[in-house]
Amino acid sequence: MNDLLNDITKPQNIEELYQSILLIVTLIYNTNTPDSVKYRKNKDKAKMNDSELISIQLLIECIGKTQNAGYLYLKANHPNLVNYVERSRFNRLISSLFTVVRMIRKRIQRNETCEHKIVDSFPLIVNKFGRAYFGKRLRDYSSYGYCASKKEKYYGMKVHVIIDLNGNPIDYLLTKANIDDREALYELSQMMNITILFGDKGYVGNIGKELREEKGIRLYALKRDNSKEPLPKAFRNRISKLRRRIESTFNQLIEHFDMERVRAKSFLSLQTMLEMKFLCFNILTLIGKSTAISNVLNFD
Repeated sequence: MNDLLNDITKPQNIEELYQSILLIVTLIYNTNTPDSVKYRKNKDKAKMNDSELISIQLLIECIGKTQNAGYLYLKANHPNLVNYVERSRFNRLISSLFTVVRMIRKRIQRNETCEHKIVDSFPLIVNKFGRAYFGKRLRDYSSYGYCASKKEKYYGMKVHVIIDLNGNPIDYLLTKANIDDREALYELSQMMNITILFGDKGYVGNIGKELREEKGIRLYALKRDNSKEPLPKAFRNRISKLRRRIESTFNQLIEHFDMERVRAKSFLSLQTMLEMKFLCFNILTLIGKSTAISNVLNFD
């Protein structure tokens, strides 16, 4: 895969970007997908294969549009890409490929061997706070929560993310908004190998001792202002500097991919949406050789 990525140049237009995405997705799909999925019933009658469907959805994420609006945009401007499948059929097929998308995201190349990782969370707003009481969408998976960075209450869910020092998301966990960051971190730490982890003030407490004793993970979290055992200033500044990486990653996920807004009506659709956005971020990182995804999407 490294040899193929070295041959990928900066895309000059949307169709070149699609071909670059398709190359990466097809390689991982053909290498890792079980035969029971590749050769499932009636698969040979499909107008578009799984890699093409996933790549089209990733392209829609790249151009910053919703699933329906993006499909209609491509059909109007690039009919050779999507003229084979009707829009509602396309949406259903994407949802059915959730496990395949997750597999591709987990197999994609990133710096998993890096000992140092960073953890943080951001909110997913399902309904406006004033309308939450009457809303029925995703009610079983949502709750009231508080966003410390924005200093406001919200109704929805929370995405807990661990990234490497280059800013690439390694894995994530979706919980209700009222779940404590430390509780989610304990579960998230079981999903990967971690040696050293950096976090903000939300991870202060006994969780650091539990992770070290049970899993050998050293957690360094920024102490609160009234802490009786404050960290040395130089070390505190070091943690703050490292944490800017995850803030930059979140800014790109939220500003370009509109990650905080939930449009899905079912939990499966929401999970598929999250997997697609994280996978799209990682693929653009591979193509652009850095986490500055705007370098890939600014066509000449």
